Amino acid sequence: MSNNSFVSGSVSGESVSFYGALPEYVTVRPSDGERENRAPDGRSCGKSILGTPPSNTVPSNDNNKHFKPLLLGIDSLYVSYYGQLAEDWDKKLFELKEKAQSDDEKEQALAQVTIGSHLFEVRDKGMPRFPYVLLDNCFFIKVNRGKSRKSPMAHIQISSEYLAAVGVESAVQDLGFIINTLGLVHGSATISRADLFLDFTCVDDLYAIRQPDWVTRANLMAMYFDCRLDDPFTGWVIGIGGDVHARLYEKVVEIKTKSRKTWLFPLWEANGWQGDGKVWRMEFQIEKQFLKQVLIFSLSNLLEFQAELWRYLTHDWLRLTIPSLTDKKRDRWPNHPLWDDIANVYSSPIDQPRLKRFRPERLPHDERIFIHGLGGLTSFMAREGIKDFSEGIGEFLHQANKYHAHSAGGFCGYIQRKVKAKGRKYNTINNRQNSVGDIQERDQKARDYRRVKEGE
Repeated sequence: MSNNSFVSGSVSGESVSFYGALPEYVTVRPSDGERENRAPDGRSCGKSILGTPPSNTVPSNDNNKHFKPLLLGIDSLYVSYYGQLAEDWDKKLFELKEKAQSDDEKEQALAQVTIGSHLFEVRDKGMPRFPYVLLDNCFFIKVNRGKSRKSPMAHIQISSEYLAAVGVESAVQDLGFIINTLGLVHGSATISRADLFLDFTCVDDLYAIRQPDWVTRANLMAMYFDCRLDDPFTGWVIGIGGDVHARLYEKVVEIKTKSRKTWLFPLWEANGWQGDGKVWRMEFQIEKQFLKQVLIFSLSNLLEFQAELWRYLTHDWLRLTIPSLTDKKRDRWPNHPLWDDIANVYSSPIDQPRLKRFRPERLPHDERIFIHGLGGLTSFMAREGIKDFSEGIGEFLHQANKYHAHSAGGFCGYIQRKVKAKGRKYNTINNRQNSVGDIQERDQKARDYRRVKEGE
């Protein structure tokens, strides 16, 4: 398939959400009528299939109104550490994993471990090549117990929220302490994947972009729609499945329908977002193989050459252009004005606000607690024909106590078990704090520390 190949997000009349599964690849070209409606300067001047007059370019004398960057940087970061897991940690994680696999909820609740300031859940299942998984709201850590030098000791995803709160360098420094606690580490972290992003607002109608407008080294493209929306166009994916691929999509829709990353809103507002307009994200997902090709191996390399990498991606790997009807040489087509703004964003850096509130716990959203969580109570009241709220709560607790009377620990015991299980899942309650084994371990560490201190 040529570099101009196009993958439509709408197949057989059914629109596919940009955030869902990828559709079957199909080739779609603009109709003759659509091409005829394009003006000589490359701008669209006809009517779209939805009846909205598209415009590839919206001239503006005030660039602040035409384009406004809100946030940029590194959104997702995956790193690996090579080395050897310590034997005592191998044994400890194995025991905690067994507890997580237990049928006893009390045992499951103990499948957690504290390292530094982090209280991690230890999962009951590992992943390929990594038998142990630890996680909180900062890190998703996969740990390898093997001794092969070819496989990393640990592979970690650093959460985008944590990066937004403390920055890349502080996050990796925190992570380094954790991994060095687990075993003997050889060298510094190597980057497995990094996502560079720019969030911005603009007056351009991005739905008017057509497949030929993109000039790219990639072969595959996808245009996506979400038919639940009044304005169903949600974005593009370019370079699907490659070592580099780009995404241009409406971030507010993605937050509300999928990721729930509402913590981005105050960061945008700090740079002028009014809270009611569209925010577009230009994002490049860069895999390890490509990073090696451009000689970026370490975090320091990435931070040092971040602007140059963005320039390469937006000047050489991908461009949004104004096609020429007289010049068939696509690499000579001029950039769309919006693309110039996107490509040159690092030449005029914007303020990068940090999250003022961040918690390392994985907390459930209020909607889940105060809407979905009340489903049992409202169902009970409806079943019993009770309309009064106070009466409903009282009767609910009375019958719940009666129902659990013959279970271990009764109703209160059931509640305690569930709270501990949720505390493990949300990283909010240390269920091992008063366990005999952990107390003995803390005492031993304290004695070892005093012995070393006195020896000095």
